[in-house]
Amino acid sequence: FPFHINGDMSERVMSIIESMVPASEVYSIDEAFAGLTGVPGDLTAFGRRIRANILKCTGIPVGVGIGPTKTLAKLANHTAKRLLSYTSGAVDICDLHNRNWVLRNTAVSEVWGVGKKMNAHLEAMNIRTAMDLATADPRTLRERFSVVIEKTARELAGTSCLELGEAAPPKQEICCSRMFGKRLTTIQPIKEA
Repeated sequence: FPFHINGDMSERVMSIIESMVPASEVYSIDEAFAGLTGVPGDLTAFGRRIRANILKCTGIPVGVGIGPTKTLAKLANHTAKRLLSYTSGAVDICDLHNRNWVLRNTAVSEVWGVGKKMNAHLEAMNIRTAMDLATADPRTLRERFSVVIEKTARELAGTSCLELGEAAPPKQEICCSRMFGKRLTTIQPIKEA
């Protein structure tokens, strides 16, 4: 889709999310975090309602991941999409049993913020799954790598290090323009473009 259509659809999706949750944070053009504190009842069912509402209003199938931290919510979202036929597009890993299953069955390379180089370093330390990273010593990770990977491990273990509103990418603007390849002296080529 052209960018202006993507932007419009993104605004519609974000508006639907904002209308259904107590707090939200737009993370990117196609991702948002929502605070669900105070939402009563089954959160998986609530996630499926969000998904169904977005699909009905925009035609866009989304995944909904629910977790006690941003990193776990991203992991739940990844699982919701990966196992769509089983999850119906929504996964809640606030429950320790579900969380541990997801952590054990997700490669560390699939964790938010773990790139190719970091994956190689972690695998050299026998950290192959998200569970391995969640149970690794955070101080060792900080000393060997950075505070970022330490926070990732703590978040996977259930300790929130990134509150709603934190870690959002800086605002960016995009300018789309055409070049004509030569200096223009009349307006006609611009009108024809």
